[in-house]
Amino acid sequence: MIIKERTIPIRIQKNEALLRRLPKDHIKRQEMEEDLRKRWAGYRGEQAVDYYLGKLPDKNFLIFHGIRLSNGEYFFQIDTLILTPYFALILEIKNYSGTLYFDPTFNQWIQTTQMGEKGYPCPIEQANQQKQGLKKWLEARNISIPIDFLIIISKPSTILKTAHVNTPILQKVLHVQFILDKIQKMKYKDPLLNTKELKRISRLMLKEHKPETLDILTFYKIHPTEIITGVICSNCMSIQMTKCYGSWICPECKQKDPHAHVRAVDDYFLLFNDSPLSNQKFRDFLHLTSPYIANRLLLSMNLPFTGSRKDRLYHSSETR
Repeated sequence: MIIKERTIPIRIQKNEALLRRLPKDHIKRQEMEEDLRKRWAGYRGEQAVDYYLGKLPDKNFLIFHGIRLSNGEYFFQIDTLILTPYFALILEIKNYSGTLYFDPTFNQWIQTTQMGEKGYPCPIEQANQQKQGLKKWLEARNISIPIDFLIIISKPSTILKTAHVNTPILQKVLHVQFILDKIQKMKYKDPLLNTKELKRISRLMLKEHKPETLDILTFYKIHPTEIITGVICSNCMSIQMTKCYGSWICPECKQKDPHAHVRAVDDYFLLFNDSPLSNQKFRDFLHLTSPYIANRLLLSMNLPFTGSRKDRLYHSSETR
């Protein structure tokens, strides 16, 4: 049973919003596009794992995707957490292609592709840190249950290699197609959690989940004045749509869209880290002149707001 659905990571959403609103020749565009490509590849790898997890019995396996909790010292985020009456299982998902060699001497893995070699930190250590974070989180709530982890390689075509003596890797790293068999072999004698306790833990995790926040403009050192404002046409991507007779019209392709302003507001919140939106900021970002039309559009979106009518500030309704 999926308790927390997998959603498109906020970093992908922010990167895409930023790329939509930067000049095509911006000096940092190539860096952003490469980062976005890698993040989409990682997300698709996670989705490949979800296909197999969907075959687990709903009754005994509670699945949390992208859960992010604090153990009191630091936040830790888990790609996928499976909670059962017998154990908790952390899945660290990797979407690498080519050949992966796990080097036990230097505690790293080396990826070889047509582009050459590239080194990465050992995923065992990364998963171990998540395990320790989860263990401390559970102990602080008087919950005791075995915690294990697996490193899942989401591409079946990826070749895995290591030294024969590297037994930890052999036990913990596997291709995605073998995940169900591996989980089914993780047998424990007696259940440690009943249905009521599982539900309580689930409620606590959802309540204490803290989505990642990132000021994307600060991260890439982009000044707000570099952002191209306006309403984007979903058909030709022109940022010149104008408000006319209850709709937005693109002067380039003549596309009409009565809801184009909603996407512009989404971009605003993504780029400016969910900063509150006033009527004036709304008009400036969407190139509107009428406070009345701006107010009507803002109200139509049913955004949460604070303040009086004159000084009202609108907030993002998204749980990011």
